[in-house]
This record gives sequence, C-alpha cells and structure tokens, in this order.
Amino acid sequence: MIAVYTIAKNEEQFVERWYNSAKDADYLFILDTGSTDNTVDIANKLGINAKVQLFNPWRFDHARNAALNICQKILICVLPLIWTKFLLMVGEMP
Repeated sequence: MIAVYTIAKNEEQFVERWYNSAKDADYLFILDTGSTDNTVDIANKLGINAKVQLFNPWRFDHARNAALNICQKILICVLPLIWTKFLLMVGEMP
C-alpha cells in the first residue's frame, strides 16, 4: 500500500493540484496545522483524509512525525502541496 501525505497550513489554493498529483496512491493524508482558510474543507470534499493538529511552539519535525504516525503504511511518499512536480521517497515503514 502506498500512502502520500503532506503538512499544510492555509494552503487551499494548492489542495486540488496536490490531490491530482497523488490521487493514484492507496491513501492520501493531510495534517493541517491550524488553517484559517478552506484547506481542510477542500481536502474532505476531494476524499482526502485530513486531520487538524496544532503544535506550540511550531516545529516541523513534530508535525512530520505526527503525520507519519497517523499515516503508517508500507511506503510513504512526501509530496508537499507546493511541490507537486516532485515525489521524494523517504523509505519503507516496518
């Protein structure tokens, strides 16, 4: 199973493009870190699994680790919302 995830905050303008780049994966997940726009609503309408989790103080590594813990599948692909041209394989999960 292949899972693609990203971390987002106020990225509504990129959600659909991200979805179109990753929609063939078995599992799509967005960890939203407190958007005040429609990022989560758009994700939900597209069928993307989305969860909101706040981090105080903000630390990317904590957000990344939280997303990975939620999205544990065989293979994880990191596809940031604004980097839809690139896939970065980060390894196999046990």
